[in-house]
Amino acid sequence: MLLYRVPELIFWHIPSKAYKKVAPKFRIHKPCVGSINKEKVAAQEAEMGIMKILVKRPSVKAVFVGHNHGLDWCCPYGQLWLCFARHTGYGGYGNWARGSRILEINEKPFSISSWIRMEDGSVHSEVILS
Repeated sequence: MLLYRVPELIFWHIPSKAYKKVAPKFRIHKPCVGSINKEKVAAQEAEMGIMKILVKRPSVKAVFVGHNHGLDWCCPYGQLWLCFARHTGYGGYGNWARGSRILEINEKPFSISSWIRMEDGSVHSEVILS
């Protein structure tokens, strides 16, 4: 009997240490996709093995975080994607242009597309995450 697993997307604020492992050096290059890489990943210190659990779950497709305003890339990590949102609001630190990571989820066939929509309406950094 073939079981269907509902695809999972994970959202949290502070990135795990796994984000440091996949972080692009200097410029963003394939297989990563994004437009700004202007600061180092500020990862959580204690994650209690959550990434080991997520990587072993074939239903987990992507993990999305904020926290670092100067990052908006997505990079593969095993079978899943690790993605940053970028500087979205008027508070916080940094003077990067504001934008948001958008997700489009299709059920049949299942797919996840993501891109950055800037405050001025322009779009960039499109990627298919599944």
